[in-house]
Amino acid sequence: MKRKNFLFVVLLLTTFCLSTHSQTQVADTSIVQSLQRVTNGARVRLFQDARLVDRLARRQGTVALSGTTLKDQNYITVRGYRIQVFSDNNQRRSKDEANQKAAMIKGVDPGLATYITFTSPFWRLRVGDFRSFEEANLKLIELKSAFPQFHEMRVVKDVIRLPQ
Repeated sequence: MKRKNFLFVVLLLTTFCLSTHSQTQVADTSIVQSLQRVTNGARVRLFQDARLVDRLARRQGTVALSGTTLKDQNYITVRGYRIQVFSDNNQRRSKDEANQKAAMIKGVDPGLATYITFTSPFWRLRVGDFRSFEEANLKLIELKSAFPQFHEMRVVKDVIRLPQ
């Protein structure tokens, strides 16, 4: 009986140690750190540019907001809504027009995030990070009253960035 109890305690401790070890592996902040961890006496050495380390990090993000860059800002990405202000496929003027409209919106509402993206062949300008359609729609009404010349504004589903 004592031997069974002893084996049970040893098995329980072994399971606990293994689960703690696996939790330690999950705590790595990038795939590079995961690969460089010593496993069974073997070590992988990776040599790369420091910019690549920043790109591969899980918790750190770089957000392009109409020409400016926010570095070292923690955020999470979730499904939500943005307002699409502009979309065009004219290769000669679409990028400039998207930047001009982003600057106009930033002049009226500096706190509103603007995202200019290129998905071939379209340049798009989307603004805001809204969790609900209603929240995005209220901002859309404000923007339509401030910019009646922007006829194509509408709420679209998108992956948004929220600060942690």
